Amino acid sequence: MTRFTRHNLPADIAIFAGEFASQPLAFAHLLDEAPDLDLTHVEVIQTNHGARLGAYLDADQVAGLPREGTLVLILPASHDGIGCPIRDTPHLTALGTFRGTVPFLSEVP
Repeated sequence: MTRFTRHNLPADIAIFAGEFASQPLAFAHLLDEAPDLDLTHVEVIQTNHGARLGAYLDADQVAGLPREGTLVLILPASHDGIGCPIRDTPHLTALGTFRGTVPFLSEVP
C-alpha cells in the first residue's frame, strides 16, 4: 500500500474579488484574460469563504477578506514565472498577494 504525507508549503497567493453567477463563468473570464493559466491550480470560491480559505490562509487573513461575492485564488502552480498574469479586469479586482500555504503530498518511502 502506498502512503502519502501532506506538507503545507509557503506560497504567495494572488486573490481577486468579483461577481460571477457561476464558477464556469469565472473560469471562462480567467481564460479570456490569461489563456495559459492552469485552472487546476485556481480556486473560485462563491460561498463558505472561511472554511475554504482556511486551507490556504491564517484566520486573521481570512477575516480581512470580503465575505460576499466571488473570491478567486491564483495559486503559484497555475502559471509560469513569479508574478501573477492576471491584473484588475472589468470583472475582477485585485485584493493583493497573500503569504499562505499550498498542500503538497509526498510519498512515504
